[in-house]
Amino acid sequence: MHKNMFLIFSLLLVAGVGLYALIIEPNRLKVVEYNIESPKWSSKPLKIALIADTHAIWPWMSVKHLEHIVKKVNQQDADIILLLGDLVATHPFGIPIKPEKGITPYEVLKSKCGTYSVLGNHDLDGHEDSKWAKAIRESNLNLLENAATKVKCNGETFWITGLEELWWQNSDVEKTLSQVTDNAPVILMTHNPDAFVNTPQSVALTVAGHTHRGQIRLPFWGAVEAVIPSRYGKRFLYGHIIEDGKDLVVSGGLGTTGIPLRFLAPPEVVIINLSAAN
Repeated sequence: MHKNMFLIFSLLLVAGVGLYALIIEPNRLKVVEYNIESPKWSSKPLKIALIADTHAIWPWMSVKHLEHIVKKVNQQDADIILLLGDLVATHPFGIPIKPEKGITPYEVLKSKCGTYSVLGNHDLDGHEDSKWAKAIRESNLNLLENAATKVKCNGETFWITGLEELWWQNSDVEKTLSQVTDNAPVILMTHNPDAFVNTPQSVALTVAGHTHRGQIRLPFWGAVEAVIPSRYGKRFLYGHIIEDGKDLVVSGGLGTTGIPLRFLAPPEVVIINLSAAN
């Protein structure tokens, strides 16, 4: 009798956790905020919103859900918005969303100084001319592929730079930063945080996504290192990371990949308040 009760309890617990990870946590959208003071930032304070790894696929990340995320971002009144790639999901557990529909919600993003983006590995899906990559290139999302652009914002000037995807394209930080022609501060966008190992000291801030914070985390253990999509394990897994005087922020992302589950890694919009060190 006791064995049967334990078995029933165990099955109910597993089913409950599964339903939570499938339905509840993926919809527990939160805003995570970091305050970073950098001696490399000489401009006025800048409020940055990060959108990473939305992975559009119905029903788990529908157009309506994307619109909800965009509304949440717009409520933050950011100076600038950075999209860090993987706007589409490529797993088989859902119905694909056409690129033109999946891109549309981002067109109403609002910030004082614009929206900029990089591609993720799922946007390419093994082909640089994939339909999603093409749609992003043709959108108003200011896609940067090993490119730099000078931004004037709130009376200050700085550079937004973006790398090609690290594993599927030809990410080249030297080529990208060679386009920076003055001493104005530099923000570097990369989908994959592994690129941070080659980021030079001159960059004020690097931002990335890709890892989903592990997506499915175990109680008291955290992310399972074997499934983290990084060559460095947990080193660049999540959050504000400081190495050798360099700052990196890795977003936990918004959608799912592989399987449509998130557990102990709720979806997040990231806000960075970047200011000069006193």
